[in-house]
Amino acid sequence: MVSAIESVTIGVSSLAEALGLFRDVMLLQVDAEFDASSSVLAAWGVDAAVRARVVELSCQAHPVGRLRLVEYSPPARQHVRVHHGPGPQDSPLDIGPKAIDFYIPPPARTAWELVTAAGFVARSGPIRHELGATVSEEFVFWGPDGVPLLMMVGHRHGPDQMRPLDAPFSEVATVSVVGSQVEATRGFYEDVLGLRAITDTDTAPEFLDRVNELTGTPKGTGIHWLLYAEPGQPSGKILVVVFGGAPGKRLEGRMRPGHLGFSLLTHFAPDLDVLEARLRRAGFAVPTPPTSVEWRGGTRRIMLAGGPNEELFEFVEGEVGR
Repeated sequence: MVSAIESVTIGVSSLAEALGLFRDVMLLQVDAEFDASSSVLAAWGVDAAVRARVVELSCQAHPVGRLRLVEYSPPARQHVRVHHGPGPQDSPLDIGPKAIDFYIPPPARTAWELVTAAGFVARSGPIRHELGATVSEEFVFWGPDGVPLLMMVGHRHGPDQMRPLDAPFSEVATVSVVGSQVEATRGFYEDVLGLRAITDTDTAPEFLDRVNELTGTPKGTGIHWLLYAEPGQPSGKILVVVFGGAPGKRLEGRMRPGHLGFSLLTHFAPDLDVLEARLRRAGFAVPTPPTSVEWRGGTRRIMLAGGPNEELFEFVEGEVGR
């Protein structure tokens, strides 16, 4: 079984701009800043001529749900997903990485005012909705380089979804991915990775219009939610959202280091060789087999693998925090 998400990598065009949000507005703490080694960039599939500066952040040193910001030189140009700004945009229905979610304390309007006052554009005001026994109030805004960030008040969220909130913005509670097929997603996350589904349900008809507005999807689009977690760990979850009707295009090859936006999910696993065999038996791509790389003055063994919905994962051998 793999861990919850230890960190989410975001490719940024400007570390200064990104830190202006995540450090200065959201008050996440900087835990490390360093140059990525040539060995890790090679393992990530980044061109040998490219260099990268890395900043790692957390919520009060919480070991799960961390952020990893990476600025590339020469600058990255390709976006993982284009949600906002001039020119052609990707559809909210397109299959691939979607958004990064954080918990906030009530009222949601306070966080909304903070991020919009800092110059970031929100898709809407806070929207309240229910999903089964869960009651949430959420809004989405476009962060650095247009990466979508969802802020969420957990009005009725259980301890398997949300740890006690003792900061104005939490660690990464969840990332969302637009999925293509429910059964393929279940097989990957449950059977191959060993994560647990804590939500597997549809949006109720009476809340559908509000959730269509929140997700930017056409009115009447059905939505099925699959929320995966490491048992006993409420942070670093993965939410796969499968929309009804005709699916969008696949964002093939877009989620990868060297691109701008939400570009890599890092999990820990006790034995990469065992995990690699399971992935290959199930038919999933392993673009980087287990390999040792230099990382923050030491070494670690990593592997990159693809998921069923254009996800790209980095698996690190060992346990979170060790």
